[in-house]
Amino acid sequence: MSLYTQIASFNSLISGFNRVEESDGAAGFDKISIPDFENDLENQVNMLHNELTFFNYRSQPVIFFERLKADGKKRLLSIFSVRDRVVQSSAMIVLNPYFEKEFEKESFGYRKGFSREQAARRINMLYDEGCKWIVDADIKQYFDSVDHEILFTKIKELIKEDSIVNLLKMWIRAECIIKNKRKKIKTGLLQGSVISPMMANLYLDKFDEKLKSKGLNLVRYADDFIILTKEKPEAEEALRITKELLAELKLEIHPEKTGITNFNTGFKYLGYIFLNSLVVPASDKDTSKPLPLAGRGISNETIQKIKSLTQAKNKTGAVKQNGDDSFEEKLKASELGSAFLEALNKKGITLNDFFEAQQEQQAEKQTANPIQAEAEIEQALLEQEENLSEPAAEEELPVEIPATVTFLSRTMYIQEQGAVLKKEGERIIVYKNEKELLDVPALKISHIIIFGSCTLSPSLIQFCLKKTIPVTLLSSRGKYYGSIESTFTNNAETERLQLFRTLDENFMLGFSKEITSAKIFNQRVLLQRFLKRNEDEKISQLVENFGRVLKRIQKSKNIDDVRGYEGVSAAGYFSVFGKLFDEKKGFYTGRFIRTRRPPLDPVNSLLSFGYTMLAANIYSFLKAHGINPYCGFMHAVKSGHPALASDLMEEFRFLVDTLVLNVLNHKILTKKDFYFAKEPGTPCYLTNNGRKIFIKQFEIKMHQKVKHSSTGFKVDYRRCLDLQVQQLVQFIKGEKEKYEAFRAVL
Repeated sequence: MSLYTQIASFNSLISGFNRVEESDGAAGFDKISIPDFENDLENQVNMLHNELTFFNYRSQPVIFFERLKADGKKRLLSIFSVRDRVVQSSAMIVLNPYFEKEFEKESFGYRKGFSREQAARRINMLYDEGCKWIVDADIKQYFDSVDHEILFTKIKELIKEDSIVNLLKMWIRAECIIKNKRKKIKTGLLQGSVISPMMANLYLDKFDEKLKSKGLNLVRYADDFIILTKEKPEAEEALRITKELLAELKLEIHPEKTGITNFNTGFKYLGYIFLNSLVVPASDKDTSKPLPLAGRGISNETIQKIKSLTQAKNKTGAVKQNGDDSFEEKLKASELGSAFLEALNKKGITLNDFFEAQQEQQAEKQTANPIQAEAEIEQALLEQEENLSEPAAEEELPVEIPATVTFLSRTMYIQEQGAVLKKEGERIIVYKNEKELLDVPALKISHIIIFGSCTLSPSLIQFCLKKTIPVTLLSSRGKYYGSIESTFTNNAETERLQLFRTLDENFMLGFSKEITSAKIFNQRVLLQRFLKRNEDEKISQLVENFGRVLKRIQKSKNIDDVRGYEGVSAAGYFSVFGKLFDEKKGFYTGRFIRTRRPPLDPVNSLLSFGYTMLAANIYSFLKAHGINPYCGFMHAVKSGHPALASDLMEEFRFLVDTLVLNVLNHKILTKKDFYFAKEPGTPCYLTNNGRKIFIKQFEIKMHQKVKHSSTGFKVDYRRCLDLQVQQLVQFIKGEKEKYEAFRAVL
């Protein structure tokens, strides 16, 4: 597979989006933000994949914004659109290993696994080897001065695929919009571009190699570098060579930021101030420890040097003698001295304490290490990865108990009987008895769920219909009645194909086998999580039986057999469901019986209500994507029953099951949150407050992020529902050979 094909691949583009999401950032030219892109992630990524595959991809214009630097000067940063940043990040993922092979170990900037601490260690190592003189250099306007022709030549030497070279050229020479005028970048690298750091290192790679070939000791972080030598004449020669090599790249040294100094005098680099073996942070915001490197105590020479400091810092970072004021005042008068005192102050250490402690350490030959060893860092990272790799059982997640719930995650829940909903201007306001209960920007609403007797104004209904915002109508106890929905999303072509698919036995059988297998698989995962912490022979036996059932389903020749396996598995699953509750919380039972219409106990009441909430969400996504919710493939079609919503619910029922276990095992809901219509054995319902609490917990659950099993997306569960519906549309249209149901991770 070519590198270009890898960049264009679905998986690499998804990884690219994940990096963009982690980096955050503003919307670009098309005004599509990262959340907007994520909400339509599969379509957006498919579009990019197709554009790249057929070489139709074009970068959008780049916009700019100004950012103030620490010195008060303005810095112009570029903003590519999110879609372009996704492709650039995909390219970075694929190309970075090839670029890294070329880069020298003396380069520490913008590289994974390299840091300023490692640069400091190299400086310390060279100091130990006798390098006492430093060429402290800075390239003048480096990012704005990179010559494109030289850079493209270097790219072609490394990457032999013209399609990739053209892609990189497109981004480097991007069209920009500056003060409402369009212009092409002819020189330099755009600061803020995903690929610019890698290109910046590539441009200076030959410079690094040539300095190294001349026996010079380089430490470079982007355009800021130092060269270490043992004698001053060597440093002067190194500076001359540096100017010549940079001239070949059409670059210049910044005269005011470049000079020759030494460790005895002290210099500042990468946010540290170096003085012999001592390193202290140069910024009062830096929390780095003011300790010596490489496990040494501070030498007497260094301590005496600190005591003799009476310097004012010059432009190169060197220091020079002043008068005979008190020692501490002289320290305060210098940048190095002020930084040193600030570092001690942050640790609550006086100057005398510091000298005494260091002299004691020197005498006792104790050592200290300010920078964590690479092996320790690597081990810490490995331990962190191990901690993150095994997800905690969902039943043990700490959950918040809310006081009230009315508006959550773009979904408005209205339970207040007699409430009136109106649209006023660009806001949706809820009233009762002329008292305002809630005021929410209309654009923040994507779903309204009404419990019982509430009134919607005509203007609000029209707004919801125009904006395709579904309004779900439930009884005050949570029974589904229907919905107010727009016809704008109706798609006759898709619905016609959907109807044709109901005549395709192979299609219906394959779909039914997949969703049933996923349902049983997810139920088995839930039981296996329980067995990780508990022993139960019956549950263990059921888990084994489920494994055999899954194999039999794959061999089924007709839907009736699949339905039979589903029914038998459901009966077995619910027979042990009561054992998953904590015996001390009052809901444990050795043999649970699933009762519906009506539910006869608190657990069944929660399950039924949770499944209704889940169905309402799936129904909304089906309508949004132009599919008929009433035309199902596995569940029997009955008048008024959204069979397809029931089909898709199967693979997600475990979410509600897990949620019910959570809220009861953690006493988020207790028996006081339920009531019976007359007495035990008659219908059992949630109280109004109990319903509010459960709705909040449902939203918390739906916002929990997981890895979507078939795409690899890291999204929340509600987004998983949407992705499954989108996948079903592709399956119905024949754009996807197989429907892949959602599967949980153990």
